[in-house]
Amino acid sequence: MKIKKRSNLLKFIPVLAFLIVLGACSKSEPTVVEPEPDPVAPEAMFNRLITVKNFGEYLPAGSAPTTEQSPIYYSLEQNKAITSDYVGTVRWDMSFSGLFRSFINCNNTANGFGKGGPGKGGILIVEKKFEDVIDIPLDAEFRKGEKAYGTDNSGDFGEGLGWYLYDFYGTFKGGGAENKKHVAYPIEGHTIIVRTAQGNYAKIKMQSIYKDLLDPKDWFKDSPTPFFTFQYVLAKAGSTKFTITN
Repeated sequence: MKIKKRSNLLKFIPVLAFLIVLGACSKSEPTVVEPEPDPVAPEAMFNRLITVKNFGEYLPAGSAPTTEQSPIYYSLEQNKAITSDYVGTVRWDMSFSGLFRSFINCNNTANGFGKGGPGKGGILIVEKKFEDVIDIPLDAEFRKGEKAYGTDNSGDFGEGLGWYLYDFYGTFKGGGAENKKHVAYPIEGHTIIVRTAQGNYAKIKMQSIYKDLLDPKDWFKDSPTPFFTFQYVLAKAGSTKFTITN
């Protein structure tokens, strides 16, 4: 009988060893998830004309024309919208916020929505047509997020040099018509230049803030907005000129 009991005990030894190993595994350190690497702009993005259509979303119900809006973000290097989850990264290059989300800023560690992050972006408006902007400004000429560009002094609620004329009363461009109030008109002779969060450059031609509408005669106060349509050309860090070769 004693020999039989010992034989039964031996049968349980492998099971016991398995349970010990399983218990040890369950107490092991959690798996460390490595952060996602920063995306790199594809070569095909540089030195070509890129068109973005209807970037944006409807404003919250009940928003007044002067209501401050939460920001939305865009990556010029990846040519796509970026969610607010990545606001503290170099994944976005332009923020759109404020009145009609029409105030545009860069991603810089010093100021704005990119404050404290790794972005080294900048933003500048030059008083030239998009086609005439060839030279890339010196880095010292760019704003570093301390103030966004929006309404121009040539219209209502102007905040200095801006990228659009805001016709709050419809008297600048709309002849005083009721349905032409609160319309935003991009200024053709004002071109935005952005230094991206990773140090590349883009010149930008803002074309419309209205969904599927590019002709100013079709812009009315009840037109769907803000949905931004714009064109841009991307140049690599270290470049001194904007060129289109692709």
